[in-house]
Amino acid sequence: MIKMKYPLVAIFAVVAQCCLFAATAHEHAHGDSDSVLEAALLPLYSQLDIFRDQLDAVKVSVHVPCKKATYTTDLECSEAGPLGMEDRRILDANITASTFWGNQAGWAPYRGRLNLEGAAWVNAGFSDPNPWIQVDFGGRVIITGVITQGRPDNYYQWVTEFQVAYSNDGQQWTDVTAEGESAPTKFPGNSDRSTPVTTTFPKAFRARLLRILPTQWSAHCSMRLEVLGCKSHE
Repeated sequence: MIKMKYPLVAIFAVVAQCCLFAATAHEHAHGDSDSVLEAALLPLYSQLDIFRDQLDAVKVSVHVPCKKATYTTDLECSEAGPLGMEDRRILDANITASTFWGNQAGWAPYRGRLNLEGAAWVNAGFSDPNPWIQVDFGGRVIITGVITQGRPDNYYQWVTEFQVAYSNDGQQWTDVTAEGESAPTKFPGNSDRSTPVTTTFPKAFRARLLRILPTQWSAHCSMRLEVLGCKSHE
């Protein structure tokens, strides 16, 4: 942008000077004011294509960087994998929920780890009609999907449908939606207690917190899960 300014200034200076000389010479020779104006503008006409080329170059230098700055490419993980629920890289304190059954440790949010034996996250029941379980990764990561399971003991409890939201601060939340849709996508969940079901989101996203919001379940809202994705190299 800075480099383009000087050719423009130089051209305008040359044209102005040419116009002045042409006007003066023609006035002395003919004394006709219309002819003087025509003579003065003639050099400007001859430089019009140069001005146009220079202005086009300036437009390109202004608009191309802006387009690159606002364009967002799809996030990708070259090797998407578990982010730490099952192997406990995600600490117990970083797993929270709307409620859990009887406030008993056996059904607390941190029990909602994939493949954990004998326990799961189990919400409080009727007193919690809009349950959720949330994972805080301690920093922004790229998230591509989740793996879900039901409650592993003799109770036939699992989530059959859920929505997903994500946030960077725990205050402003964004729903995961399908391409071109504004309503939160409802993902199919499990159909038994133990079979893992992998759900890949329509598009990867970068966030610090992930929230699973069950919308339907068998008998009771109970869940174990893993989050899939990769580290974010910002």
